[in-house]
Amino acid sequence: MTTSAPPFAGLPSTHLPGRLAALAALVQIGRDRSGPGGFSPELLAEAETLLERADERLKLSAAHTVVTLAGGTGSGKSSLFNALAGATFSPSAVTRPATRFAHACVWGMQGAAPLLDWLGIERRYRYARASALDAGEAALDGLLLLDLPDHDSVAAGAATEVDRLISQADLMIWVLDPQKYADAAVHNRFLAPLARHANVTTVALNQCDLLTPQQAKDCEEDLRRLLDSEGHGEARVLLLSAATGAGLDNLRQLLAGAVSARRTTTDRIAADIDSIIAKFAVYATDPAAVARRAAGVSHDGSGGLTAPPAAFAPASLSGTAGAAGKAGAPEARPPWMRATEPGHPDAVDDDLALPEPVRPRPPWEVEPDAALAIAAQSLQTRSAIESVPAGAALNLADAFARAAGLAAVTDALEDVREIHAARYLSWPFGRLAGWFPGRDPVRLGRVSGDARIALSAGADAQQSEIDSAVTAFADAIGETLPDPWPRTVRAAARSRVPAVGGALSTAVTESIPAGARIPTWWRLVCAWQWLLAAMVIAGAGWMGVIVAVGAFHAMGPHPPELIGSVALLPWLAAIVVAMLLLGRLTASGSQNAHLLSSDAERDLLAAAMRARIDAVARDLVVLPAGTELTEYAAYCTALTAAG
Repeated sequence: MTTSAPPFAGLPSTHLPGRLAALAALVQIGRDRSGPGGFSPELLAEAETLLERADERLKLSAAHTVVTLAGGTGSGKSSLFNALAGATFSPSAVTRPATRFAHACVWGMQGAAPLLDWLGIERRYRYARASALDAGEAALDGLLLLDLPDHDSVAAGAATEVDRLISQADLMIWVLDPQKYADAAVHNRFLAPLARHANVTTVALNQCDLLTPQQAKDCEEDLRRLLDSEGHGEARVLLLSAATGAGLDNLRQLLAGAVSARRTTTDRIAADIDSIIAKFAVYATDPAAVARRAAGVSHDGSGGLTAPPAAFAPASLSGTAGAAGKAGAPEARPPWMRATEPGHPDAVDDDLALPEPVRPRPPWEVEPDAALAIAAQSLQTRSAIESVPAGAALNLADAFARAAGLAAVTDALEDVREIHAARYLSWPFGRLAGWFPGRDPVRLGRVSGDARIALSAGADAQQSEIDSAVTAFADAIGETLPDPWPRTVRAAARSRVPAVGGALSTAVTESIPAGARIPTWWRLVCAWQWLLAAMVIAGAGWMGVIVAVGAFHAMGPHPPELIGSVALLPWLAAIVVAMLLLGRLTASGSQNAHLLSSDAERDLLAAAMRARIDAVARDLVVLPAGTELTEYAAYCTALTAAG
C-alpha cells in the first residue's frame, strides 16, 4: 500500500500513516463484533493501546531516538550505559540489582523534555551529554539512551517498568553475559514474543574480556543459533566489554546510524503493527482475494463481479434520505490520521421505505452535500447487495414467494377472472346447465374463488418458512467465512425478520387489483349474445303463437298471416336453431380468445407480486446481510493494507 500523504515532520517518507489508519479500521470493525465467539477483547485493547502509543510517540520529538539497555542482574548494562555516557550516571553491581529506576542520558537535550516526560523518567535521573565534550560523538546528537531496571529484579514494580519502557522504545539493546546468555527468563518472556521486532533489536554479549577468543566465538555462534530459532534472524549480535571498551566503537557506530537515519521510530511502530496484525489475520480467510473482489476484480483477473438480478437492484432513495450524515472528523486528530485521506461516508441506513420507492429529487433541488450523501448511500447500498451471491438471493426470494402463497393467490385470482369471463362471454342458455345437480355452477365457483383470495391475501405468511429460508440464506453466504463472521452475517440477516411476514402480506395484498377490469370487447360480446338470446326467445314465442292460434282457433277462422300461417314454422325453427348455433359459436370463440390472453395477464400479475416480494427480501434480509459482507471485505482490505 502506498500513500500520497506528506511524511511526518522530521521523519522520512513512510507507509506508516496508511498502516495505522488501516489498523484503526480493524479495531473499529472488531469492536462492533467483540465478545463471546467474536473478536478478542484483549486483542482489541492491545491494538488500541498500540494506536494510542503510536499517536503519542509521533507527536513528540522526531529528532530523538529512544534506545533502551535491558538485561538481567549482573549482565553489565549499567556499566555499558556509563561507558557510553562517559560518566558514572547509573550505579552498577555484580550480584544484586543496583538500578531501581530508569536512568536517561540525552545527546542534544533541546526538545527532549516532552519525550522524557512521556517516558516517565524522573528529573533527577535525566542527564545531558554535550557532544562538544567529545568531537567523536557529534554523530550521536539525538540519542536518548535509557538504562532500565533489571528485568529479573525482585524490587516492587521493576518488571512492570521494564515492560512499559520496552514497549515505548525505538531501538532495544539486550545486554547478556556469557554465563546467562541462554537464560529462559529473557528469551521466553521478551525475545521470542518480540520476534517481529528483529530489525529494531540488538543483542550485546557483554564481558567478553572474561573469555578466550575461541570461547567468545562459540558463545556468539550459540547465541546466534538461539536467536534464529526464535525468529530474530535480522537481529544484530555484538561482542563487547564495558570494562575494557572492546567493541564499544561498533555499538557507537550502530547507534549513530540509527540516529542519523531517523527511521527507528517508524520501524519500531511498524514492527508493533506486524506483530499485532498476525493476531487479526485469524479472523480473515485469504484477505488479499477478498480485497481484490471488493475492488471489483475477479480471481482470474478478468475484473468485475457477477451482477445481481434486476429485481435486486437497489431501490431509489429519496432526496432527503441519509442527508444528515455524520459530522466532520474531530479537529484533534492523531498525526497518522492527518496524513491520510478522509474516511468513507456513513454506512447504509437499513430503514428503507417499503414497498414503493420514493421518487428521487432532481439534482437542482438537492443541496450539494446532501446530493453527495445520497450518491454515497446509493453506491454503498448497491455494493452491499452485489456482495451477496445472486443464487442465494434468488433462493431466498423463491422461499419468500412460497411462504407468501404466491402460486395460490395467482390461482385464486385466475379463478375469479374466469368467473367474470363466464359472466360476460358464456352463452346465456349454457349457464342453465350448471343449475342441475352434479354440475359445477358458476355462482359456486365465484364464492370459492373469493374465499381463496381472502385466505391467501389476508393471512400472514408462514413465519416458520420465513425463519427457515433466512437461516438457509445466511448459512449459504457465510458458511465459508472464519469466526465470528458466520454468526454476525446470520444476525444481520435475521435483524429484521419480525417485519418480513407483514411486509410479504402487504406486498401480496397491494398487488391484487382493487376491482375487476372488464375489457370492452367482453361487453360487446355479452350484448351480442343477449341479442341472439332475445332473438331465440322471440322466434320460439312466435312459433308458439302460431301453434296456439292454429290449434285453438283463438283468432277465428281467418287469423293474420304472420301468426296464422303454419308455413312460417319451418323458417322460424331454422332461424331459432341458427341463433342458438351462432350463440354457441360466439361463446366458444370468445372463451378461446380469453384463454389466449389470460396466460399473459397471469404472468403480468405474478411478475408484479414477485417484484414486491423480491423488494421485501432485498430490503429486509439481503441488504443487512450484504452490509455485513461488505464489512468483512472492508476488514480484509484493511488487514491487507495494515500488513
